[in-house]
Amino acid sequence: MAAAQMSFDEVYAQLEAWGTDKCRAIYARDGAGENQFGVLRGNLRTLAKKLKTNHPLAMQLWATANVDAQIVAAMIMDADQLSEQEAEAMVRSLTYHSLVDELVYNALWKAPSEEALRSRWVDSPEELIGRAGWALVIARIMKKDAEGLHFDAILQKIEAEVKAAPKRKQDAMNRCLCEIGIRHPELTQRCVEIGERLGRLDPNERVPKGCTSSYAPEWIAAGIRLREQRSRGAAPAG
Repeated sequence: MAAAQMSFDEVYAQLEAWGTDKCRAIYARDGAGENQFGVLRGNLRTLAKKLKTNHPLAMQLWATANVDAQIVAAMIMDADQLSEQEAEAMVRSLTYHSLVDELVYNALWKAPSEEALRSRWVDSPEELIGRAGWALVIARIMKKDAEGLHFDAILQKIEAEVKAAPKRKQDAMNRCLCEIGIRHPELTQRCVEIGERLGRLDPNERVPKGCTSSYAPEWIAAGIRLREQRSRGAAPAG
């Protein structure tokens, strides 16, 4: 049966079949909890691409509270059909930061209530609600739809508030600083200087080989190099 015609039961069974103990353990350590199968993210994205937009199926999958099913749901739901109240309830039901990101970057940034949610959530002291708010800002920046965003105010807010923010919200605020610096050359130096004043937000961070530090000046420099390589059509260096 074609993936686009799969029923809820067939999709759920496929997710269960793809789960592995190794992935379950990794995701659990990262905060996913017990209600998950442990499916590789690549498999989830491949399945979602084949399923295409299917809002009724997405809502069935979301209702399971299973992390893998909810990630697929985030990828195939029709954001235009989400009310502000539904979007709020979805985010507030979550305890896993990676699922918050999947929901925002795949769906909520396109929702009719995006601006109202973003304006409210960025000031939330709640770790994951605050993360969702800043993820909406990042999504606007990354999707090249920065109209209505006031970068001066955003950068002032980041510098003033990021150090006191809870970890997952702080990570999103720091990423926002870096994405602005990478994607808006006229603001690159200002973002680097803010990062230098803030210092390393996680002084104990271990950066795996081949990965980029979360320290803003280093992240911005790496991001600019990657964009330049891509614009030249060159393959990124190892």
